[in-house]
Amino acid sequence: MSNLQKIDFQPTDTWYEDADKYWDGVASSVDGMLGGLEEVHGPDVRDSLAFIQKLRSDSSLKVGLAYACDCGAGIGRVTKYFLTTQFDKVDL
Repeated sequence: MSNLQKIDFQPTDTWYEDADKYWDGVASSVDGMLGGLEEVHGPDVRDSLAFIQKLRSDSSLKVGLAYACDCGAGIGRVTKYFLTTQFDKVDL
């Protein structure tokens, strides 16, 4: 496991610039996106698939298959490994 630092978030006038600086120094990879915790990727996808299947099996809920939206898609990890396997179209 990597050395993670706890970051105390305090919103400021430069919040977007600060975020841009942070992400500029992070690898564009699953490990980078997950803060060095790449090992949670598999369980995350697996449990997301189980969750959507449970929703779809409940006949009182109307969970469509046509569209999904990934708000804040990052590097597209959730879209690639989960949403595109379950929905016809995905917007990022």
